[in-house]
Amino acid sequence: MSEPEAALREARPLFIAEIEQLGGAERSFLALSGWLQRRGLPHYFLTYRDGCQIAQYATHPVEVVALEPVGGVRAKVAALKQHFAARGESPLKPLLSGYQPALHATLAGLRGTHCIMHDSVSLFGDESVRTLKGRIRMAVSNAIIGWGLRSGGKTIVTSEFLRAECLKDFGVHAEIARMGGFGRSGAPVVRPVEGELRMLSVCRIEGNKRIDWILRSLAALEMGAMRLSSRVNWQLDLAGKGPLLGELTQMAAELGIADRVHFHGFVPDAELAVMYDRAHLFLMPAIQGYGIPAVEALQRGIPVLLHRESGVSDLLLDTPWATVLFGDESSMLPAMTEAIGKVMRGAHHSVTLPALPTEDEWAERVAELCGWV
Repeated sequence: MSEPEAALREARPLFIAEIEQLGGAERSFLALSGWLQRRGLPHYFLTYRDGCQIAQYATHPVEVVALEPVGGVRAKVAALKQHFAARGESPLKPLLSGYQPALHATLAGLRGTHCIMHDSVSLFGDESVRTLKGRIRMAVSNAIIGWGLRSGGKTIVTSEFLRAECLKDFGVHAEIARMGGFGRSGAPVVRPVEGELRMLSVCRIEGNKRIDWILRSLAALEMGAMRLSSRVNWQLDLAGKGPLLGELTQMAAELGIADRVHFHGFVPDAELAVMYDRAHLFLMPAIQGYGIPAVEALQRGIPVLLHRESGVSDLLLDTPWATVLFGDESSMLPAMTEAIGKVMRGAHHSVTLPALPTEDEWAERVAELCGWV
């Protein structure tokens, strides 16, 4: 065994199949990497391709091993198998980031691996329009993944919803480790509404984020004699890129609220911090496995509106800092009306923020579950 291979054997592998952008999964692994680095625990990122140069987003040294296989699934699985054969047997089992890594690791013959399931299979697309061939392929993949997940490692999720989904899809009992806001420090800031109401949403602009629900609800609040804008000069900032950006920009124009709705696209961290600092209400009606932006908003002292189908709502069902909506789009307008009313009255100002997990607490629990400490 070469010296580099021996070093990898003593390190903890963090496997993300394709690092294409700095999304929630990548940010969570960077947070875990920082926690490990501060404790002197060797680790490295393993990927097929590092398309975004993930090390540039870290505040600490990051080692990245990019396998760069040429070809499709077979070539990728072969490269993964070869890497771990060269690494040799180690008690430090790899941590996999989601569905595809879990599938490929099982196909590569890896056993006892750990996996963070960031999302449910149900969020991968509309099952009702999936072809028979697609449903069969998904069922076979789920069975393969379940076999790998039950081979001795830990499956880790962020919410009760995802734990139930893992049991249904893979037949595995997952452990919950709730994420905190990444890189956030400092006390929350009280933001009374004084003349202008700033609302904020930070997400990828795609269907499951339900930005269209937000737009139609705000347009409805502009109808009739008691228009929202007659009570307060409201503005909505949306930070993020995605396939529906153009369509939703057009929708805002057709609804007559384009002058108050601002699609900013990708926003660098420094500019995003300014948006958070001036926001009074954070909007997140998405269906998703967790919803870290809601935690980051609350840590800054910004109340949130979110759907029960965001896993983080487990923590926010009984606090004036959150308005949790249930059901379909018909529940959005009354929830928006309630959330705006609470913010305008400052109903949350005299109530302590709900207990929120921290980045370090999450990383420590993941490391302990993996047997890395």
